[in-house]
Amino acid sequence: MSAAALAVIGYGHMSKNTYCPLLHTLAGRIRLAAIVEPDDQKRAEAASTYAFGAAYADVEAMLAEAKPDAALVLVPAQFHEQVIRPMLDAGVDVYTEKPDVHHLHPARELVELARANSRIYQVGQNRLFMTAVQRAKDHFAETPVDWAHVEKSKSYRHTDPEYLFDDGLHVVSPLWWLTGGVDELLSAVHIPDRLLSAHFRLSSGGAATLTMHVDAGYWVERFMLHGRERSANVVTPDVAELCSEGGQVGDAHVGRNPMLFATASLMGFQAAVSHFLDCVQSRSEPRGSAASLLAVHELMNEVFAAAGIGTL
Repeated sequence: MSAAALAVIGYGHMSKNTYCPLLHTLAGRIRLAAIVEPDDQKRAEAASTYAFGAAYADVEAMLAEAKPDAALVLVPAQFHEQVIRPMLDAGVDVYTEKPDVHHLHPARELVELARANSRIYQVGQNRLFMTAVQRAKDHFAETPVDWAHVEKSKSYRHTDPEYLFDDGLHVVSPLWWLTGGVDELLSAVHIPDRLLSAHFRLSSGGAATLTMHVDAGYWVERFMLHGRERSANVVTPDVAELCSEGGQVGDAHVGRNPMLFATASLMGFQAAVSHFLDCVQSRSEPRGSAASLLAVHELMNEVFAAAGIGTL
């Protein structure tokens, strides 16, 4: 199988510090066809650092000349739709950083466009590819989750609904994946500038709680899962305590602030991009597809509406 011609769209913080440095691990699987970055200085830096075949200031020129097979969209979320739409139209498989888009209607349109053009369309939900999260998923492979609690906290007050939505995706999407889905929102409470809390009925018949605080504590993301005679406690990126009737069966590691210390491998980004390329080759639906994220988007809208925040 020939190497996929890959375009990278954007050379901001995530692109420069997380995604582009991991591209060397994909040697032989990709050809760096193009970098697209409107800022002249950033574009020149990316082109000289990573030996891209060509560098462009805009997506349209890149599509006309470079004709990539696949692309990583790493621009700010407010520009995602205007970048993703022409690439799907041009027959390019797309991996985009989360969220795909903030609002539900264009999110649905892009999913339908990808389906109509038979394109792979994956959202970079890196938590789904963390080893600690995967181990919890495997721990409950044959046992339904009866109760789950998800916590996200940090001392960074923010009232923007789009910011809360982004924060919610980090934990609600893994909750959905770990438990097999959510059937119903039972209640939601919002304390402005502080807390968002919700209760759910799971598709397994169990229940789950979500608590997000934007102005308290250290950076923490925790998933606690309980089923028949087994439990899992995951603290991203690298804690997985797995217990069953016979005792602890998993390793526990000292948690670290991933914003400061974690690698692309530990945080799941490397595995997520590798999985995307696997799907580009096999033409199979990816884990973390934009289509699967629609249900999470709809659920977050229900939470926001019930909590009096509004909808996206």
